[in-house]
Amino acid sequence: MTFSPDETRSGGSVASIIRPDGVVLRLTSYDRKYSVPHDLAHFVAEREFRMARGFWGSVASGVMFASMRVVAGRPRHDAERRSRAILAANQRHLMLAEVVAGVVHRAVDEVDQGVEAALTAAWGSVGTGAPPFDPAGGPAAARRLRELRDQWRELPPGGELALTWDVPAQAAPGVPQSRHRAAVRADGGRRGGGHR
Repeated sequence: MTFSPDETRSGGSVASIIRPDGVVLRLTSYDRKYSVPHDLAHFVAEREFRMARGFWGSVASGVMFASMRVVAGRPRHDAERRSRAILAANQRHLMLAEVVAGVVHRAVDEVDQGVEAALTAAWGSVGTGAPPFDPAGGPAAARRLRELRDQWRELPPGGELALTWDVPAQAAPGVPQSRHRAAVRADGGRRGGGHR
């Protein structure tokens, strides 16, 4: 997938996503509050904490959110029904991913020491007992998002950040699985303006 600034508006971003089934999607984000797109914060948080059924795992599995559109490829015959089923099955995971991504996103401009405590507190707002992720990974996630923020700021006109979602798929209960699975490499590369 690639992230690029949305040059048609002031602020926001566009993600171009190639799903494992070959369908190409465009995700438009309207966020202007932070120095890095919120969808990129989700990518980092969910990848660092291996959240297979959060926002990006749901997209890879076939969920279509309102801010997305198909730009190439042919969706499954039951794509709409499948999207709704995965979305329903992943609701709790999506809520957790939103909370965790929010903490990591806010930590981009803060000191790492508070991230672990903030993640533990955030888990308390959606669940009880031990969190299903290790809050000690918070500082590393914040550092990774800072690295991508710096690359984001340096993008030339028309440039994009190229990233790969490499979290293994986790089946949503009761949802027929796709036959397409892709093993991919996470290179975190940056492309733009004819430069590599």
